[in-house]
Amino acid sequence: MGNLLGSPNTEKETHTGRTPDGMPFGVSSMQGWRVHMEDAHVTEIQLHAGETPLPGHALFGVFDGHGGTFAAFYAGNNLSRVFSRQPKWIEYAKQLQQDTSSQESSVQLLKEALRDAFIEIDREIALALRGQKVADAVDGDTVASNHRSDPDDEDAIRLLQEEGDSGTTACVVLVTPNFVLCANAGDSRSVMSKQGGQVVELSLDHKPDDEDEEKRIRAAGGYVAGGRVEGDLAVSRGLGDFRFKSMDVVMASADDLKKLEDLQALVSKPEQQKVSPVPDIIVQNRDSSNDEFIIIACDGVWDVNTNEECIRIVSELFEEGESDVGLICEELCDLCLNKGSKDNMTALVVKMDAQKIGEGGGVMARRQKREEDEAERKAEEVNRNKKTLGANQ
Repeated sequence: MGNLLGSPNTEKETHTGRTPDGMPFGVSSMQGWRVHMEDAHVTEIQLHAGETPLPGHALFGVFDGHGGTFAAFYAGNNLSRVFSRQPKWIEYAKQLQQDTSSQESSVQLLKEALRDAFIEIDREIALALRGQKVADAVDGDTVASNHRSDPDDEDAIRLLQEEGDSGTTACVVLVTPNFVLCANAGDSRSVMSKQGGQVVELSLDHKPDDEDEEKRIRAAGGYVAGGRVEGDLAVSRGLGDFRFKSMDVVMASADDLKKLEDLQALVSKPEQQKVSPVPDIIVQNRDSSNDEFIIIACDGVWDVNTNEECIRIVSELFEEGESDVGLICEELCDLCLNKGSKDNMTALVVKMDAQKIGEGGGVMARRQKREEDEAERKAEEVNRNKKTLGANQ
């Protein structure tokens, strides 16, 4: 897990908002015990298809970095741009606007667009690390980027060595008027709450010792030791981590990949790498009378909570009268820290139509109660010490 601080950094970065069609969302990140903060996220509330806005479509995601911040921050800053230019996404938008799409064809186009976006953002990360920045990309690390532009700069060499091994999970949820799609690579996770306490898994973790994952790793010439790819990496899919990938495949453009596949010239496809950037994608039909909320979070949250526990925590906070989704995310991070999480924590919650807000003081009432309990505990401790001192005199 890496080096830990002497005490946790509990300062949080929290953002809230509302999609144009009225869905409130919040996201909060906390460094915790880790020496560096390596999480990133995306909340794109108005997606475009090329230059055309597409109402009712939003993209949310969490990226849990490792080995440096670059891959996670680059993905968080650029995935929505990359996704909005995918040919399959633009084709979906045209069919939607012309009312010529079936549900089956729409889902297929959306799945292919998400898959292609993951592969392309992986390529862009590799290019950026080599100083070949895409024209309108937002860099993952401005300081590192400035050094990287000078190949003779000693700092550039050092930063490339440090960040060249960086990688990130990617758990991304696309919300459309009819569907919720989750594209996941790694062990960040998303779940949905539905009426009646139903917990719906939107993603499945990718661990190297999972049967299918290990089979792919071995077929690519790697091995699994201690539950890690070649005894090193604890996830079997993700962006970056290029030491586990064939760079001729990573650096190939989408057109190049298609040509090579047509010629059967690829030594391996992106989905055949030791660590694959290709996500698994789970699709749910939207149901406004039943869908309550979505949680997307990194493993700093899931390490100490089951899916059911996270759903219960968020549900209880709504029931206790909390309407600020950002405060709900903060409370979730605080509870994870108190339960012993030693990792960075990022929690993102999207409130949907069926979730009602109860009456009560919400998160602030909980915080006040904790402060009162702590003050009472300290007072009791002082009294005990006084009694002990008096008994010894």
